[in-house]
Amino acid sequence: MHTVGTPIELLASAARGATAGTAADPVAFPQFGWAIQFILDLTAAATDVGDTLDVYVQTDVNDVDFVDVAHFTQCLGNGGAKQRYLKIGRNTAQTAFGAADVLTAGNKRDMFGRRWRVRWVIVDAGAANASFTFSVKAVPI
Repeated sequence: MHTVGTPIELLASAARGATAGTAADPVAFPQFGWAIQFILDLTAAATDVGDTLDVYVQTDVNDVDFVDVAHFTQCLGNGGAKQRYLKIGRNTAQTAFGAADVLTAGNKRDMFGRRWRVRWVIVDAGAANASFTFSVKAVPI
């Protein structure tokens, strides 16, 4: 059972290589609390400076389509371990956007759906060695 303040794993920690865009399985949890804090835990990033990792959290808007609600600040291949945080809140006005509108790095949308998932894009600078080890958790507050 999920309770306020208890972390919910959206994406388990694993090493991941270059991908054009991969999404994890959705996780459903009750809508409670007034906000959700998302935590990106990057435990290994030891490749090239040009390698990049972009991590997004998405929610479903109609039990079918997922939209980006959080886009963590981009991580570089030589940036080392770090944690990044983003919080979305209820009762916050949301600017209108289209389904194809890109959510830029370091930004968020204050939207809540029933299910949540993580999407990521890893770009290799050309040495074919890009590898990032990371996980993502949600903490309802």
